[in-house]
Amino acid sequence: MSRSSLPSGRRPMRAALALTIATALALSPAPAVAREAPAPAAGAVHWADLAQREVVIAGARVPVPAALAGVAAAAAVLGGLTVVLLQAVADALPGHSSTSSSLLAGSSGAEKPQTAPGEHITSFNFSAVNGDAAIGGLSGIDEVAPGRYIVLSDDKGEHGPIRAYYFTTEDHKTFTPAGEVRFTDPQGNAYTEFMDPEEIRVLPSGNFLWTTEGNAKAGQVAAPQIIESTPEGKEVRRIDVPAYHAPDGASTRGIHHNNGPEGMALLADGNTAVTVNEDALAQDGVRNSEKNASMNRLTFYDLATGKPTREYVVRVEAGRGATSLLADENGDLYLLERGFFPELGDNGENKAEIYKLDLAGAGNVLGVEKLDGTEKPAAKSLVFDFAAVRPHPDNVEGLAWGPRADDGRRTLVVVSDDNFNDTQTTYFHTLLVP
Repeated sequence: MSRSSLPSGRRPMRAALALTIATALALSPAPAVAREAPAPAAGAVHWADLAQREVVIAGARVPVPAALAGVAAAAAVLGGLTVVLLQAVADALPGHSSTSSSLLAGSSGAEKPQTAPGEHITSFNFSAVNGDAAIGGLSGIDEVAPGRYIVLSDDKGEHGPIRAYYFTTEDHKTFTPAGEVRFTDPQGNAYTEFMDPEEIRVLPSGNFLWTTEGNAKAGQVAAPQIIESTPEGKEVRRIDVPAYHAPDGASTRGIHHNNGPEGMALLADGNTAVTVNEDALAQDGVRNSEKNASMNRLTFYDLATGKPTREYVVRVEAGRGATSLLADENGDLYLLERGFFPELGDNGENKAEIYKLDLAGAGNVLGVEKLDGTEKPAAKSLVFDFAAVRPHPDNVEGLAWGPRADDGRRTLVVVSDDNFNDTQTTYFHTLLVP
């Protein structure tokens, strides 16, 4: 809503609020603000940290001390409108949602959950100790055995063959390379066709299941696929995506280039794989952008038949792509979204969130070649927000489970893809989630 379209009855209120805020600011000098300071433990109030926070009141960002001072002034001047200031200050307290204070500032799209139960434990900077330039582009990760992970490189053959690396860890605070798997065709030959590996999962048989994102460039079209390989890397079979996912090379049908099945989960039954496209299909509506969310497809496959069985859509927040999908033992799906924001920091920063999905009530769109906007998407609840992690998480692309902590929470490992770029970093982030 533009300022000129505000109802006339709201202008005096906003003017009065602005006057109150200005008075409070004059009487209470603002402290230095750390907008992305780490959140305190749930239920705890740390006043030193609170003093560094801001609240949004009538569209203006106000330091908490100034807002508290404004409450007293508002009580005398605005009467009942004091509750607006009180609510905004309350929302800045640990464990409170910021939804109320954001209402006056306005919002775009569906509201995101504002609290996350996950906890950041550590971030291991592998780039700082990596002595092998070929170990990069780490896009997918899965647990092979306790303390042992397989990590897929998304190198398209530019820095070496299609490959994955084993990593080991004793404490989930440091990760060490421990071998390599080179993927080949069924005859054992290195791939010569276009491959864009993204996600990898370990099947009950010990075989690997991994996605290749496909190619949507005109004259170079290759449909996305799911590939099964032996532990030694030799191809066993391929699974095709629904025909309407295949690109036409003109960006009018199928995946957009570099936006195919970036994420894949394996359900506990060991017989069901679920992929998520990084962006919407070309025919399904707007692409994800800084201003627009996208409707991305989640596709379930029966691995016994190699056929898709159902499909849903999930709304991916503006400025982000869906980069990994992970299932727990109950069949619940966890979605990683991330995006790069060039205006943040000195050289741009990534934002990323992890959501738990709820498919109850979501509409099955398998076979629907083009979405019309009436489809009911999967519901999402925020599990972890990387906003408070410093430095920023970089280009996070892979999720894998680790051991349970003594309190019952689950270790979650998140790996970042450095794109073989010296300005980016390969991190292994360790989180705890319920």
